[in-house]
Amino acid sequence: MTPTAAAPSPPAERADAGVASVARGGALNLVGSVVYGAANFVLLVVLNRVLGTEAAGIVLVAIAIFNISETVAELGCGTGLVRMLSRHRAVDEVERLRATVWVGVAPVALAGTAAAVALFLLAEPLARLLADDGQVDVVADVLRAMAPFLPFASLHYVVVGGTRGFDTMVPQTAIERIGRALVLPLVVAVAVALGMGPVGVGAMWAATTIGGLALSARAMWVRVRRAERSAGVEPIPADRAIAREFWAFTAPRAVGQSAEVAVSWIDTVLVGILVSTTAAGIYASGTRYILPGTYAAQALMQVTGPRISGLLARDERTEASALLKVVSGWQVAVMWPMYVVIALFPSPLLRVFGEDVVAARGALVAIAVAMLVTAPAGPVASVILMAGRSRQAMFNTLVLVGINVGGNLLLVPRHGITAAGVTWGATIVVAALLPGWQAHRSLGVSTLGRPAFLAAALAAGTVGAVGVAARLWWGDAASGLLVTSSLGVLAYVGALAWARSHLHLDALWNGIRRRS
Repeated sequence: MTPTAAAPSPPAERADAGVASVARGGALNLVGSVVYGAANFVLLVVLNRVLGTEAAGIVLVAIAIFNISETVAELGCGTGLVRMLSRHRAVDEVERLRATVWVGVAPVALAGTAAAVALFLLAEPLARLLADDGQVDVVADVLRAMAPFLPFASLHYVVVGGTRGFDTMVPQTAIERIGRALVLPLVVAVAVALGMGPVGVGAMWAATTIGGLALSARAMWVRVRRAERSAGVEPIPADRAIAREFWAFTAPRAVGQSAEVAVSWIDTVLVGILVSTTAAGIYASGTRYILPGTYAAQALMQVTGPRISGLLARDERTEASALLKVVSGWQVAVMWPMYVVIALFPSPLLRVFGEDVVAARGALVAIAVAMLVTAPAGPVASVILMAGRSRQAMFNTLVLVGINVGGNLLLVPRHGITAAGVTWGATIVVAALLPGWQAHRSLGVSTLGRPAFLAAALAAGTVGAVGVAARLWWGDAASGLLVTSSLGVLAYVGALAWARSHLHLDALWNGIRRRS
């Protein structure tokens, strides 16, 4: 292309504006995701190294049950609030903001209370199903200790997620991804130091949601009042019309969101049932290396979603595809070097948690390969949801649950935790292919493009090439990991600098600098 090329057309200008907007909003969320992933890593190290593998398994299985119960009690209202609050503000219906918040929050308080009662009463039957014979009483006690905090947790996640309806990531990032994430390892360490054991650790972990709820509720209240004062309107009371509009979108999302958390945690629960609680802890700890990349993907998806919703509402599909291809390139640029290293050197990475956790090596490699395959698809699942097709998104997630549960029931009893990792990897692949096909076929939107493939090639040619050579020379050892993480990553950074204009990395870096 020559310097005298024609000026960008209006669609190209709008696409560039969308890239800049997403870069500004995504920068803070990416930073928060890095902190969140690092804090969770430290938490797992504390659990396994200080509490012990067996006791850590008990706590992690209890956390899995708690998270599933809490997400079901959310009723999809976090996403519902994001969509409705942003819509009210866009069409000058600010007087409806407060009523919409109450319509979304009140049922969650009731559902969270009901879930807490159910978890407390069913703690012993669940423990008999999940735990080894000698651990039933301890698992039941941990579940009972965590149950009273379920309403606070459900309300916190709904409210802090709902603040994104005001076009800001600050509350969610500051309160949940940075604040609470950094507090959790400290709280667990204190509980262990005081000799509280798995019961105290579980209770202290869950209790942090009370502080989170206090901060997130304040953040929501401040933004609602500020919007009302700015518009000079008085809030109206909630009525059937507001509730009907809210739940028409949110009800299918409630099912889909519950299925999503099942996909994330049900394999840990099933490993506990089909193998042992200790094996479930090893599997949960070992496969958590996957989470930093998924947090980064979620960070980009959360910021991209509202922008894509607006483009699709105006039938600007070309601009939507252009924006999604750039974001997919960013996702690959972040995720590929990470998962290449994980796939090549799983043993020294897992050994950080303790020698027993190295048994999760096969599961970790399977999931890392799946993430490499699907990273170029980008935030494709959010396209379906932001197009208003919450029922289709619900169907997609139920398909994933079927694959995950069926694969685990069929394979885990015979092949152990490696089979659980392979099943999760298959679920990840379908989770990208299914909505990608739907978006291309019915919406005319594509996420696959040159930026993603260029970023993948750069990662493979630098981190991948150095990593393969180091693996052949040193094997699955810490020496190879060190060389790849230094020389390979250094070469990769240089390659990104060379290709930064093609990947629009300048826009992303400028967003990070402004946020810093």
